[in-house]
Amino acid sequence: MIVDVHVHHVPEPFVRFVESAAAYAVRLDAPRGEDVTLRVGALDYGLNRTFFDVERLVKRLSEMKVDRAVLSLATPFVNYDVPASLGIEAAELYNDQIASLCKSAPDRFAGWAFLPMQEPTAAARELRRAVTTLGLVGGYLPSNIKGRYLDSPEFAPIFETATALDVPLFVHPSNPPARERMGNYELAVVAGYLFDTTLNIFHMIFGGLFDRYPTLRLCCAHLGGYAPSLRARMQRELDTNPALAARLKRPLGEYLRLIYFDTICFEPAYARAAVDSDIVDPTHLVLGSDTPFPLGEPDPVGFVERSFGSYAPDLVDKVLRRNATALLRSGRTGAVS
Repeated sequence: MIVDVHVHHVPEPFVRFVESAAAYAVRLDAPRGEDVTLRVGALDYGLNRTFFDVERLVKRLSEMKVDRAVLSLATPFVNYDVPASLGIEAAELYNDQIASLCKSAPDRFAGWAFLPMQEPTAAARELRRAVTTLGLVGGYLPSNIKGRYLDSPEFAPIFETATALDVPLFVHPSNPPARERMGNYELAVVAGYLFDTTLNIFHMIFGGLFDRYPTLRLCCAHLGGYAPSLRARMQRELDTNPALAARLKRPLGEYLRLIYFDTICFEPAYARAAVDSDIVDPTHLVLGSDTPFPLGEPDPVGFVERSFGSYAPDLVDKVLRRNATALLRSGRTGAVS
């Protein structure tokens, strides 16, 4: 079974909820053909009907030769500036809707739980409910929450719950810093999100997150942004900065190899280099497409085959099938199939 861990879906009841809550400042325009414009405050996002329509999504997955998709909320709808009470209500609604869809087609769909990260204790409670009661596979985290990265101690309840349940977490970029300087040329989505993923990965490493939670299974989107390509530069900094080096309890490369990454990078040579240079553990590379975003990988299976098929056919099977099974394996709850 080919598993895509990075697919977005927004149920219509969730859309209606955020449209009705003034704090979200969300408006979804009527479709024009397949295109849909989402307005969030002063920002406009070009989406499509596949985000909201399960039949269209299933058709798209079939075209991509993906058997099972792990669903998560689409980034433009992620907003941690709203009051915690509203965020909790939104998370519960989203997770209930996704769980219902997954139960109706368990071989086709699984789900990442959306969490009200503006209130970490509530987020941990919702992760537990989503996994143990609803059967979702784990939690969706942003790369930052109002400028605070995931190594911040306030988020400890979420990581404690994930490790206690033995379930994975999926980290997706959100609200990159200096976004106001990336308004032209779609630079926020092309580069800004990847910069924020990179910053978060190094914060998690140097902030001791993986030392505090050594059994944590965590997957970062977009092949980790630029973190893999910066390993040597960061290592040079460590070689010349004893105070920074003292923060690490193991070599830098070992931390990077702890992380799961999805395959969305669009450049086969980059994907190969990450594995060949021993930066990314080949058993921790999983298929991702970012469907149905226009900037998603249109042929994720073909991308993996082009990247590795000519010299490592066994790795192709790992990336398409086996690695995701290890990432999403059943925890102590038995909720993941």
